[in-house]
This record gives sequence, structure tokens and C-alpha cells, in this order.
Amino acid sequence: MGRIFRRIVSGLIPALIVVLVCCTPSSAQDDTAEAHANRAAEFIQAGNLHQAESELRSAALLAPSEISYRANLGTVLAREKRFDESNTIFNEVLKRDPGNVTVRRYLAANLWQLHKYPEAKQNLEILLKQAPQDRQSRLLLGMVSENMHDYARAAELLASVSDETEQRPESLAALARSYYHLNRARDAQATLGKMSRFSQSGNAILLGAQIADEAADFSTEQQLLLSIAPNPGNQALIGYRIALAQFHAKQFEESLRTLHRLIEQNGGSSESYNLLAWNYQNLGQSGKAIQTLEQALAQFPSDETNYLDLIKIRIAQRSFSAALSIAKETTLSFPHSARAFELRGLVEEKTERFRDAVESYSQAWHLDRTRPDALLGLAEAQSAAALTQDSSTNFETGIKTFPRDLRFKVQYAASLLKLAETGDASAEAHAERLLQSALATDRSLPAAHYELGNLALKRGRTTEALEHLEQAEKLAPQSSQVHFALANAYRRLGRIDESSEEMALYEKLNGATEAQASPEAATDKAK
Repeated sequence: MGRIFRRIVSGLIPALIVVLVCCTPSSAQDDTAEAHANRAAEFIQAGNLHQAESELRSAALLAPSEISYRANLGTVLAREKRFDESNTIFNEVLKRDPGNVTVRRYLAANLWQLHKYPEAKQNLEILLKQAPQDRQSRLLLGMVSENMHDYARAAELLASVSDETEQRPESLAALARSYYHLNRARDAQATLGKMSRFSQSGNAILLGAQIADEAADFSTEQQLLLSIAPNPGNQALIGYRIALAQFHAKQFEESLRTLHRLIEQNGGSSESYNLLAWNYQNLGQSGKAIQTLEQALAQFPSDETNYLDLIKIRIAQRSFSAALSIAKETTLSFPHSARAFELRGLVEEKTERFRDAVESYSQAWHLDRTRPDALLGLAEAQSAAALTQDSSTNFETGIKTFPRDLRFKVQYAASLLKLAETGDASAEAHAERLLQSALATDRSLPAAHYELGNLALKRGRTTEALEHLEQAEKLAPQSSQVHFALANAYRRLGRIDESSEEMALYEKLNGATEAQASPEAATDKAK
């Protein structure tokens, strides 16, 4: 769901047009200019914005000193979604009349729709200094604040104009989301409860359900969904959304029952079969999961998602040969899909076809350079294929291109530590700097703690190693690698009983899938 609720502006624009168009010039400089302006007003009322624009341009040309004509023209341009042109005119008007509250409010609305939140905020704050009780501006600034993740300010502003907020489902949704982020779940739930006044619009309640889903408030989500009056037009969508909410709440049996009823009553959509498969997978019924996805492939061959999920389930089962076969078929069927080539590269890595993986990840990165997973997979595959220089170049590129994705630093460090085993001392020092840099940004990276713990063990700094490895265990308790390293650290410190316990955990987990067992997987999940 988009973060900008543009429809709220629709409640502001008509009022602005009336105010601007009805402003008769204080001294009509030219009857012809006024006639053009009057005709423009008629065209606006009739919805003919193109003709209104033409008339207002004529009026402004004939009477350049009358700023109301320019203001009206800016309004019409905004209605035509020509926001940049509209903003230019509004800024010209405000230079001549900086106290024009209506024009400044409309300029802020334009900037909001252009995602220029800081500029919108600046104009709204100027406006509210001039007119502190301007309720429409307080509402709009509340929406802008929510977009800028200033949830405390958003909640304060939106709640201060509750009458206006409650007239629009989008502003109610923004207020509820702000409350959730402020850990005020009851206030959020009460706010979403007010969506019932829009019961005739199932879309409004679906929006509220989405806000609850984002906050992992699945009980409220289901209540909202169940409050929508079913009809032939929305029954399938509501049924699916209820099943999805149950799935997110880990109510897999309930979700299965909901989906079976939905498929029986309305026929199965691709999304329904896909969710059905993941319920089976989470209930440990992998055979049924695969069978369901294969059925979906047969019925909906153009839906790439089912192919990708079938590969993922085969990987989880460690059925790599089957996964690779499906992955190859998927890239043939969807030759322009970066996701398909990413998954193919992943399977090829797991089957130690590193050169093939390099080709697959290269194609994924070529297809979509906005996906960090493609570049990270390419760098890792190159490292495994002993293409050291290429790997380093791509890790460095990833660090610069995706600075917030700390996996690049952690995985680059891991590859450097392997290189250091060949005697490259500088690689080890570089790896340590990368790991420390990653942890300086985020202390909850199990793979970084694990690598630093192993490095400290190697250097004989057992106490330091233990601190990192115990932290890694807290963050990735299902990692067999971490338990093995911990067992080693405890043994060196003479803590034999604890060492034995860690070895027992290691042996128990050693048969788990790599997705469950590796600290790197936990790092990915944390991200």
C-alpha cells in the first residue's frame, strides 16, 4: 500500500477553487479580463479544465497586476495534475502576497503529492504561524508528518482536528499507523474502529485492515475484514484477506479452512492456491504444498510467483536437484525476471555450481540494478568461484550502492577471512574493520558476532570470543555453527559441562536445513 493518501487532497481542492474563483478583482482593470475569468469559473464548474486554463491565461495576460487570475490558473493546473507548473505560479503569487493562506495551503498540497515532504512541511508551518487554527492545514501537516515518520507530531495534529480526520478513511489510517508506531495499540484500534462509518466502502475497511496487518495486530485485522458486508463483488477478496491474516497470525489450520471454503465457493485464484501451499508447508505437509503449487502452475502458468515459491520449498526440503530443474524452467519461461535468475543462482550455489551461479546472478543484476540480492549473490558466487578481484569489486559496489544493507559488509568480511587463510594478513585486518563497522551501525547482526568471535578464538582472546559468540547465540539460536564455536570457546575456558551442552545442540541442529542453521540466514531475516 502506498504511503501517500492523495485522495485526502480531493477534500481540499474544491473549496480552494471556490474561494479563488469567486474572488472578484478589487478593481477590474479590464472588463475583458474579468469576462475571461467569469467564463473560466463556468468551465471549472462544468469540469472543463482545459478551457478554464485557456480563459485564465487570457485573463492573466490582460490584467497582469490582478493576482487572483494567476492564483486561479495555478489551481486549475493542479487539478490537471501539472503540479510543477502549478507550483511555479503559486510561488509567484506568494512573492506578491505572502500572507495568502489559501494559495500556500494549495502549494503545500501540491508538494505533498510530489513526495516533497520537507518543502510541504515548511510551507504548512509558515501557514500555521499565520493562521494557527487553520484546520485543513493541520490535517495536511499531520499527513505530511506521518509520511516523514514523525509519528508523535502526526498523531498530535490529526487528533487535534478529529472532525476532519474522521471524515476521511485515509487520514484515519494515518492516525492509526502513527498510534501503532507510538505503541498506543488501543488508540490505534479505537481509531480503526471508526472505519465502520465507511461500511458502504469496503475499500476503506480494507485499508484499515492493511494498517493493522502492518502492525502485526492480526486480531483487529480479522475483525475489520469480517465487518465488511459480503457481496458477489468482494467475497473472494475478503475471504483471501481473512485467510492471509490468519496465516500471518500463524493460525495455519484456520487459514486452510478459510481457503478451502473460498475455493469451493468462488473457485481458486492463483493467490489462493499459493497461500494454501504455504499453509501446508508451515504445517509440515511439504508433499501437499508441492502438489498444490504444481496444480497452481497448471491452472495459472503466467503467474511467476508460484514457480518461485515452488523453488523455495524445494530448497527448504534440500531437494536441490528438483529445485534446479524448476529454476531452469522458470528462467526459460520468464527470461526477463531478475527474481527468477536470483533463485537459480542460489540453487546453483548450493549445488556448488559456482561458475553457473555467477552467470545467473550476473543476468539478474543486468535485468534489475535496484535489487541488492542480485549483486550480493553475484559477489558471493564470485568469491566461491575464486574470482577474488571481481568479487571484491562487487562487494565494494554493493557497500556504496546499498549503504543501509549491512549484509554486504558482513559477507565481504566472511570472504576476506577465507582469503586470509591462505596467508593474506591484510585481508584479515580489512575483514575485522568491516565487521566492526557493521556492528557500529547495528548490534543485532549474528553473522558479524559469529565471525568476530571466531577471529578472537583464532587469536587466543577467548573471553572476547565468548562475548561475541554468546551474543550470536541469542540472535541466532538455531545456528549449528554458532553452537559449535561456543562449545570450542567453553572448552578452552575449562567450562566442560557447558561445552558438552553446546556440542549436543550442535549435533541436534546439524541436520537442519541451512536456511535454519546459518547465522547469515538470521542476519538476512533481521534485515
